[in-house]
Amino acid sequence: MKTKLSLPDDRQKLGCLLGAVVFVAAPHAVNLTPAVVAYFSLLALWHFAALYFQFRLPDRTVLFLLTLAGAGIVLGHYHRFWGQEAGCSLFIVGLGLKLLETKTQRDAYLLVFLAFFVALTQYLFSQSIAMAGYTLIAVILLVTAMIGLNSNESFPLRARLNMAMHMVGQALPLMVLLFVFFPRIQGPLWELPDDSHVAATGLGDTISPGAFNRLALSQATAFRVDFEGELPPPKLRYWRGPVFWYTNGKTWMLMPTSSVAPAEKPVFKGGFYNYIVTLEPHQKRWIYALDLPDSFPDEFDETNEYQLWAKSEITERKQYRLSSGTVYTTGPLSKSEAKRALQLPPKIGNRMQELVTGWRSENSDPKALVEKALLYFRKEAFYYTLNPPLLNGDPAESFLFETRRGFCEHFATSFVLLMRIGGVPARVVTGYQGGQWNSVGRFLEVKQADAHAWAEVWLQESGWTRVDPTAAVAPERIERGVDAETQVAFGEIRFNLGDGVGANRGFGLLNWLRQAKMIASSIDHAWDSHVLAYGTENQTRLFQWLGVFDWRLMAAWLSNGLILCLLATAWFILPKRRNNTDPAKSIYQKFLEKLAGYGINPQNGEGPVNFADRAGKAAPELAQSIASITQLYVQIRYERLHNPNDLKTLTVLVQRFRRPRRHK
Repeated sequence: MKTKLSLPDDRQKLGCLLGAVVFVAAPHAVNLTPAVVAYFSLLALWHFAALYFQFRLPDRTVLFLLTLAGAGIVLGHYHRFWGQEAGCSLFIVGLGLKLLETKTQRDAYLLVFLAFFVALTQYLFSQSIAMAGYTLIAVILLVTAMIGLNSNESFPLRARLNMAMHMVGQALPLMVLLFVFFPRIQGPLWELPDDSHVAATGLGDTISPGAFNRLALSQATAFRVDFEGELPPPKLRYWRGPVFWYTNGKTWMLMPTSSVAPAEKPVFKGGFYNYIVTLEPHQKRWIYALDLPDSFPDEFDETNEYQLWAKSEITERKQYRLSSGTVYTTGPLSKSEAKRALQLPPKIGNRMQELVTGWRSENSDPKALVEKALLYFRKEAFYYTLNPPLLNGDPAESFLFETRRGFCEHFATSFVLLMRIGGVPARVVTGYQGGQWNSVGRFLEVKQADAHAWAEVWLQESGWTRVDPTAAVAPERIERGVDAETQVAFGEIRFNLGDGVGANRGFGLLNWLRQAKMIASSIDHAWDSHVLAYGTENQTRLFQWLGVFDWRLMAAWLSNGLILCLLATAWFILPKRRNNTDPAKSIYQKFLEKLAGYGINPQNGEGPVNFADRAGKAAPELAQSIASITQLYVQIRYERLHNPNDLKTLTVLVQRFRRPRRHK
C-alpha cells in the first residue's frame, strides 16, 4: 500500500484524481468565503502545474506553512473551526493540502475518501434534485479514479468510466432498499454544534412597522400543502403562526407562552379540511396550520393561543398531516388573558382616544366598535403599499391620522390598539394568507411573499374572532392573493389576475414561463415529499400499506429485498464475466486457440510462463514466437509500467502467428 506514485509515469492516474477532486469541491464556491475557495484553487493549480509543467511540489516545511495559512483563513473569517460553514471550509483546506502531499497509493486512497466526505457536506447547503445528480456524478468520477489507481494504461479511461458507472448503478438498488426500509432516525442524521449564526427565514419574534416588507419581496417557499379533497376558498386560507399580545407602542413582542392546550377546546361548526404540509426549515419552533387546527400529530404541542409548536426548532424540511375547522367558536376569556388582551403602551395619542370615544358614544357594543373601525379604514384615504413613509412619534397615531399608507402589519397593529382603547380584548396574529395553486402538481404553494398579519378580537358570542383590517382597504389581497413574481420584479404590491378571460390576455410568454415554473415546482415538491421528508410517519404509513406491523415482519421484508437485490446484481454481473473485457486477455485467447490447432493446450492451474516453456519444447520451430508473445502479454497484464504501444505490438504478433496447415 506504500507503492510510490511518480508524477511523470502516473500522470494519467493523478490527473484523473485531480479532476474528480476539483469537481467535488466546485459547488462550495457559492457556499464558502471566497478566501477559502481561492486557497483551494491555488493548491489545485499547484498540483496541476506539477503534473503537466514539471513544477516542484512543496516540501514538508512549505506544507506546514500552507497548513497554518489555511487554518488562519478559516479562523480569521469564521472565528472558529466548527459549525456548518467553518467546518466545511476546514475540510476544503484539508482536501487541497492532501492533493499536494499525495505521493503514494495510500495517500491517493485517503484523498479519495476525504473527497467522498466533502461530497456529502454539499447536502448541508442544498438537498435539491440537481445536487443529488451532481453528487452521483462526483461518486462515479471518484470510483473511476480509484479504478485507475489499480490499473495501467492498457485499461483506457473510457473503460474505467464504464466500469465505475456499472458499479454505482449496481449499488443504487441496495441504496434505495435501505433508504425505504431501514428504521428512520428522528431529527437530522447529524447536527453541527453552535450553528446559531445561520439566518432564520420567515416570520420573526417581533413586529414593527415595515417588518413584513422584506418578506413581501421574497419568492422563497415557506411551505407547500396537499389537500385531501377540495381546496378552501381564498378568504379562508389563513395559516396561523405566532400570536402577539404585548407592545411598547412601537414594537410588538412575543410573550413567554406555555405549551399547554387551552382550558376549553374550540367548538367546530364546519368547514373541515384534511391536508399535508411540507414545511421548509425556518429555525423556529412554530408550525403553520389552517386556522384553526383540529387534529395534529402527537409530536406537536398546542398553546392556549391555538398555535402549534414543535419540540425543537425546525432546522430541516418537515412534513406533517393536519385537520382544521374553519368555522368555530372559542371558549370564555380568562382573567389573565383579558389583562394581556387589553394591555396598552404607556403613552396613547389623544387623537386615537378621541376617535374611539366618539365611536363608543354612538354605540359601545364590541361588535359595533369593530364595524366602526373597519368603516374608518374603508372610507378614509388609506392605501395598501410596500413603500410607506416613515412614521414619526407615536407610530400608530402617525399612521392613522397622517401618512395612512402602510402594509398589513400597519393595519393589524393599529386596529388592535383601537380595539383595546375601546375596551375590546384584541391581539395580533401573524402567519401567511393565500398561496398559489399549482395546477400541475395539484398542491398549494405558500411563499414568503404571502406573509400576513391580522387581528383577533374576543366577542361574547363567538370568542376569539378573526378580523382582517387589510381586507377593508385592499380586498384584492384576500380574494385574489399576492402575485409574488411580479411583486418581487416591480418592488410594489401586485395581485393575481384571477381566473377570468382577461387573465391570460396579452401574457402568452408570461403564462408559458409560469407553466414551466409550475412543472419545475411540482418536480421539486415530489422530491421534497417522497425523499427529503421521508421520515418515521411516512415509513409507518408505507409499512401499514404493505401489511407490516412489527419489526420481525419488516426484517423479513428487508431480507427478501436484499436477496432480490443481490440476485439482480448477480444477473447484471455474471454475464459480463463471461465476456472478456480485457483487450490483452482477448488477444492472448486468440493465440491459445491457434496453439490448440497444434494440439498444445494449457493445463489446469498452469501459468502463461510455464505453458510457454512446455509449448516451446513441444513445437521448437514456434518456440521463439511463443516466447515473444507470452513475454509481451505478461508485461502488459502484470507489470505496472509498460509502453502504451505494447498492446498494438501484441495484436500484430498474434495475427502473424500462423495456424497449422490442414492436410487433405
